[in-house]
Amino acid sequence: MRELVILGALFGVLAVAAIGSSAFMVGSLEKRELVRNQTETYRRSFRARFVTPVNRWFIGTRIGRRLDDLMLQANVTQLTPVEFVLIGLVIVVVVGLSLNTVMATFYAVMAGVLIVVAMVYALTILRHKQREKFIAQLPEFARILANATGAGLSINTALHIAGTELSDPAGREIRRMTNELDLGTPMDIAFERLERRLPGKDLSVLVSTLVIAHRSGGSLITALRDLSLALEDRKETTREVRTLVAEASYTGYMVAGLGVGLVIILSLTYNDLLLDLTSTVIGQIAIVITTASYIIGIVAINRLTRVKL
Repeated sequence: MRELVILGALFGVLAVAAIGSSAFMVGSLEKRELVRNQTETYRRSFRARFVTPVNRWFIGTRIGRRLDDLMLQANVTQLTPVEFVLIGLVIVVVVGLSLNTVMATFYAVMAGVLIVVAMVYALTILRHKQREKFIAQLPEFARILANATGAGLSINTALHIAGTELSDPAGREIRRMTNELDLGTPMDIAFERLERRLPGKDLSVLVSTLVIAHRSGGSLITALRDLSLALEDRKETTREVRTLVAEASYTGYMVAGLGVGLVIILSLTYNDLLLDLTSTVIGQIAIVITTASYIIGIVAINRLTRVKL
């Protein structure tokens, strides 16, 4: 009897310990979740209280509006234009102060300016990549519209289907256009805005076909199917041309990169090389001539390897 009482008491203690441990773990998890939610709320409130008003004012300016459009077309949506500018300023200051110890102040400042130009140029390249991806999706876009309209659906419904089926960036841009249509924007104006965001001959032909067929009530199905085949052939031709000129363009860029790499290696091997080079008249003339030669060479490579179809 005594052993049963001890065994029951032992089970009771274990049960209480298990319940207490479970309650403690649940409370700890709830506390951790509460702290995380408060931290995220604080971060959101900090961004909403300080960054958003400044960003709203900055977008109201001409430069801010153009930067916002450029970031949107480049699909850089994680940062606001103000945050992008602040990050750029921090990078420029850090790089400028670092280079000021190994070269003349004027060239350190010029390096900071080149960083700003490089950041804007990076956005331009990203926008160009997004436009190329969108153009590559145009044959599938025209095919979806042709199949949807051939099934008896309206052009608005076909656009909603295309926005759902296609991946980004085409899906994102088409969904943006369908949102404008849902708000009452005329179809021709919505297509003109799409064409203004992503300029290109292929998109211009598709937009013209859709607008004309929508206004005149012509055979949209046949036009879209023929257009999808033409866009597919154009896509394959563009791919073949880029393959042919890729070797020449990358060889030119590699030669340009070898010169910059050689300067970096020499500066690491010989101390104060860049400081002596940027502090003397002969060195400054050499830098100007070299920079101009590189710019002319890169522009010439782009012109020679650019084939317009």
